[in-house]
Order: sequence, then structure tokens, then C-alpha cells
Amino acid sequence: MHYTIRFKSKAYSDIAQLKEFIHKKCAAPLTARRQFELLEKHLDWIEQYAELPGVDVELSIKYGQLMRSISFGKKMAIIYSVEGNIVYIHRIMPQSMIIW
Repeated sequence: MHYTIRFKSKAYSDIAQLKEFIHKKCAAPLTARRQFELLEKHLDWIEQYAELPGVDVELSIKYGQLMRSISFGKKMAIIYSVEGNIVYIHRIMPQSMIIW
């Protein structure tokens, strides 16, 4: 099944913060490019297979709806929900910041 991806406003903010941190504060534009290529690859996967990762109970309780997550890179996670054929990306953040 093909899903349409939509980003919540906090996800856009997460992307901007990630870009700024890697590119400016770490002075690593190559690392930033690799991270965003990896993010894009995982978003492409979600576009095709969004419902394969099971619902994450803890995230669902925190966000108040059925949430899923997928890891990318060494320490990052995409947190999203599926409604029909729409995938809503809620957060893109370090796994260590996911508070249970």
C-alpha cells in the first residue's frame, strides 16, 4: 500500500534543529548530508510499509493516539501515526529524548 506522508509542525521544527546542530554546531556538513539522506530513505520506507512496525504502547499513551516508531542512523527515531492511507510524522528526534 502507498501512504501519503504529512509532517506535523513539531516534526518540521525537529528537522530544522537537527540540521542546525549537525551542520553549524558540529561543523560537519558531510555528516548532516548523510543523516538527511538516511532520513529520506526511511521516510520512503514508511511511505510503503507504514503499518509494519507494531503500535508502540508507551508512545501511544504519551501522544494519545496509536503511535509507531522507526529508528534511523545510530541514535535517531521517527515517531508517527497512521490514519487510513495518511502517515503523520509527529517527531524526528534522538532516541534518548523519548521519555517513557
